[in-house]
Amino acid sequence: MRTGDIDSGGAVSEEMLRQEMLERFDRAERRLDRAMETTTEQFVEQRTYTEFAYDRLDKALSAVSGGIVRIERKLDRILALIVESRGRNRQ
Repeated sequence: MRTGDIDSGGAVSEEMLRQEMLERFDRAERRLDRAMETTTEQFVEQRTYTEFAYDRLDKALSAVSGGIVRIERKLDRILALIVESRGRNRQ
């Protein structure tokens, strides 16, 4: 603090208070900017991971779906053989 910043009663000048207030706001603004940057980075990272996870999930669902289709075809063939063999046994 400069000598001209304090009046004879020991009070701090308006200009000094104004400057201090501006510096505090600047510091707060920088902290908020850093926090927003960090938050944005975290959202981007989370979005990337979510897209990766959905891609894996889609591939897994496709594999399961393909497996179900194969099982259905096999069951259809087995049922067709059973029906055919019952038809022969009745004759």
